[in-house]
Amino acid sequence: MLKTVEERKNDYLEFMKKVISLKTLTCEEKPMADFLIDFFEGLGIDVFRDGAGNVVAKIPGEGKGPNILLNGHMDAVHEGSLDAWKPYEPYTPTVEGDLLYGRGICDMKGGLSAQCMAMKTIKEEYIDKGNKLPGDLYFLGVVQEEPAEMFGMEYFFNHTVPEHNIKVDLVYLGEPSSNDVVVGQRGKVELVVRTYGKVAHSSAPEQGINAIQLMVPVLDRLFKHEGINLVTDEKTGVSNITVTNITASPGGNLSVIPDICEISVDRRYATSQTIDELVKEFEDMFAEIKKEIPEFKATVEPRVYTETSYTGYTTDVKKAHPAWDTGKDDPYVVKSLEALHDLGQDPAVKYWLFGTDGGCTQAEHGIPTIGYSGGEEPQAHQAKEHVSITEMNKTYEGYVAMLAKVYGIDISVFA
Repeated sequence: MLKTVEERKNDYLEFMKKVISLKTLTCEEKPMADFLIDFFEGLGIDVFRDGAGNVVAKIPGEGKGPNILLNGHMDAVHEGSLDAWKPYEPYTPTVEGDLLYGRGICDMKGGLSAQCMAMKTIKEEYIDKGNKLPGDLYFLGVVQEEPAEMFGMEYFFNHTVPEHNIKVDLVYLGEPSSNDVVVGQRGKVELVVRTYGKVAHSSAPEQGINAIQLMVPVLDRLFKHEGINLVTDEKTGVSNITVTNITASPGGNLSVIPDICEISVDRRYATSQTIDELVKEFEDMFAEIKKEIPEFKATVEPRVYTETSYTGYTTDVKKAHPAWDTGKDDPYVVKSLEALHDLGQDPAVKYWLFGTDGGCTQAEHGIPTIGYSGGEEPQAHQAKEHVSITEMNKTYEGYVAMLAKVYGIDISVFA
């Protein structure tokens, strides 16, 4: 292990314990943001909170590039049943052997902590000794990632980047990857399908058009995958589709034929597909149904929510994580793998099946994006969530080594 990491691994463990103890559900990330701001200010690293509540820290470079962004989301999902956690408490960090237990430590407070500690190491062992990085090094702690809407990242790129003249050439995501190197992900979008009928008294249903009945042929085709292109991607495997909710209105105990029926469709799709293509699948399906049922009328669109952050910022966001693919041959991926191999790590190169903010950084903004953390994907969102301390120490060391490699710093500085 690099000497600088060995010397700080207890500090890293304490950092992880601290962030576990901070209950930071989505829209409630302020305690984590405050902690991170204090952490970076204590190191003499410039840091600020943007309008959405994201935390942005910066070690300035010489303007020669590349400019690197370390990205981690500050929110974690609800702990769920406390009985399922026994004998542990979700917000009381517990070490048992090599395992550290606590809500959010896998997804993704452990990886976020490793990124912060890598920033600390570079600041203390390189910058404070009179050196400069060739490019800027940023840390970004984002809000509201867990709802799969990229709320914090969208604000960062739409507002914070232009306001602070930020340029990003490479992004590292600290999401769980079992210390493998992730170069892309399967896409995810929630589509809203609505059928439209005509209200009438339920004592005379023939006078109306029941929107629920119009939804039946849609459901039938959907579950049979008729007209749905479930691409088998050699990178992410089989794509899938399912219905997660169905409602109708007017509803309740009213004696009325509903004129609107709505279903929520969870669509996971391959890197070769786009959301527009998925929408067109349904539009083509509707055209076929209308040939059989002249009164059929339906719409489809990505789900849009109005969300508000803990700072009070409000905006509309799509419930989507677009598919992305940096590719294993990208120069930054090659350098990252070289750095990890030099440490004795042997990471696989793979793709995530779940959604991440790479849908914003790489899919929407074309920035090479790489995922890396010792958290194991099956632990995400689970009761008794935990990480291996040994593997997370490798993550911490890996981030120091990858940053050194990309920036052209002799790794002996940290050995």
